[in-house]
This record gives sequence, structure tokens and C-alpha cells, in this order.
Amino acid sequence: MLKMSPWQNHRQGSINNTEDLDKIFSEVVRKTLKETLETIMNTERDIFIEKNGGTKNGKYRRTLNTKYGFIEDIRVPRDREGNFKTMVFEPYRRSLDIEDLILALYSNGISTRRISMILDEIFHGRYSKSTISKITDVVKEEIDEWQSRKLKERYFAMYIDALSLNLRRNTVEKEALHIALGIDVEGKKEILESCINLSE
Repeated sequence: MLKMSPWQNHRQGSINNTEDLDKIFSEVVRKTLKETLETIMNTERDIFIEKNGGTKNGKYRRTLNTKYGFIEDIRVPRDREGNFKTMVFEPYRRSLDIEDLILALYSNGISTRRISMILDEIFHGRYSKSTISKITDVVKEEIDEWQSRKLKERYFAMYIDALSLNLRRNTVEKEALHIALGIDVEGKKEILESCINLSE
């Protein structure tokens, strides 16, 4: 259950019950998933064109249904020749949900090797080790930038929650991703920090 920080002022306003907090939390998670999916797919297309030739041809939009709600207007890259097809969505309805795998990428202190393993799980072995390595480098750079970013000086509210993720190590296990969510004085919401533990 989401926990409310004791240092809140009147701007907390209508955020006054668990349902409201869950909606806010899901909204921020969907935004994170959308941005990461787009980064992964753009890198996929760049690598495909580098290997096979072709020309970028903008993006089309699609909606994805996840356990955190619908992610709308995901910008899916394409090539002019129509040869590129992202491998992100094809294995989506496997028992290991892609949203769990992507959220796990943002765990504090995650290693490059672990990122590579998660991406390989997302693509379900459809790419070579060298391609996974290139995608890993791009994703790792984005994650490092996110984790080292400067936080705002003041947040009027902070909430902490734990999500139960299905992740594969030696077996498929449930692990708890603890997330700190902040709302700044302008009402903007963001994930401040996250880490994985074996249980909540």
C-alpha cells in the first residue's frame, strides 16, 4: 500500500485516499514504461538499418494494454522500405510480463550484465549477443543518466510503494520493486528512486 509522507502542505488537496494514490502511481509508471519502450525500439531500428541498409521513416503510434493500464501513443519507429519490425511486442503475452522486466531495469545499482539478461528476456532470444550488447549500452546510458540526475530542491509530497514483479533468475520468482514517488510544488510527478528486494 502507498504510504504518505508526513511533510505535506495544503497543496496535497484531493489526493486523499489510496485509490487516488494508486492512479497517480500507475500514471507515472506508464510514463516510464513508454519512454523506455521507445528508447529500446529506436535503438532496434538504428541497429537494423546499420546492418541491413535502409532509411528511417518516422514513427506510427499504437496503444499497449498493461497491468498498469493502457499506454497510449507509443511511437513505434519504422523504415521507409518496410523491412524493420520491432521484436518488443511479439513476445509480449508471455508469462513474464514485459512491463515487469522494464521496471526492473530502473532498480538502483543494477549491473550491465543484469540489464543485458533482462533485455534478452524481453526479446526472447530473437537477437544475437552483439545486438543485445549494443541495445544494453544505450539503455544503460539512459538509466545512468536518470539515476544521476539532480532532484528538485523541494517536493510537497512523497509516497513509497512496492510492486511485485515476476523476474527470472535461476527460476521465475516474485521480487519487490520499492519505488519512491515525488510530487513537486507544481504538481508534477516523478519516480525519485527504486530498488529491488526479494520480498516486500
